[in-house]
Amino acid sequence: MKTIIITGISGVLGEALGKYYLRKGWRVIGVSRRNDLDNGAFTELLTSKQESVEDVHRFLSYNPDIIVLNAGQIETEIGERGVPLQDQFDSITSVNYTFPATVALQASQISRNRPLDIIAIGSIADGSPSAFGPVYHASKIALHYFFSGVGPIVNHANRNIRMRLYRPGAIKGPLAWAPVNRLNAQGYRIRAKRVNGAPEADHVARVVAEWIASGKWVGTFDEPFSFKLFKWLFALNPNFFYRLQVFGWKKGSKFV
Repeated sequence: MKTIIITGISGVLGEALGKYYLRKGWRVIGVSRRNDLDNGAFTELLTSKQESVEDVHRFLSYNPDIIVLNAGQIETEIGERGVPLQDQFDSITSVNYTFPATVALQASQISRNRPLDIIAIGSIADGSPSAFGPVYHASKIALHYFFSGVGPIVNHANRNIRMRLYRPGAIKGPLAWAPVNRLNAQGYRIRAKRVNGAPEADHVARVVAEWIASGKWVGTFDEPFSFKLFKWLFALNPNFFYRLQVFGWKKGSKFV
């Protein structure tokens, strides 16, 4: 029986992924900070803070075939006039970027007789910064850069370890409303239109699992043209992109 470890098993996508692999006959180790979770999405619950090297070695002790680093965090609270809070910044950076990077680095040092795929769940928001979810976007950009840059090094240093990245978009559910704490009424309506049209978690989980089985290094779920446009602007003309963010903040923020 193959073993998959999924962090963020209590989340919308994590739960859907867990149930998908259970139906396929896999042993699913669901990882959560909670010790009372019972959502039917795992074979075994691993309670972990997901912070330290020791936490990583608990993962590796299961001798998994796949590790899906799905746990993510958004800014549920913000400071005066929308400025990020320090404790939220520290926590988001750790969960979204630092710990997944640590998992990959520690795994690269182990000797294995079969492949281990380490799947980082990124975001299509990793293509450009945003004034409306700045800490989240920064952490996902860092994750994307780390896996794309360090992945080839690790794979040549340890042929059985593959660092891969999947970039899902919005998924229908409460977490899709995360950035609204900075939006005014107009911005809220724009966000609502996108969220209401977002796919269900079961559909996204199936697409992600099929991509994992394909062996491709990086995957993206239906990236909207607007995201592509912002990504190109950010890469090709960062000064103009910054000015566009200043303009967007004036138009879309409830603090102006």
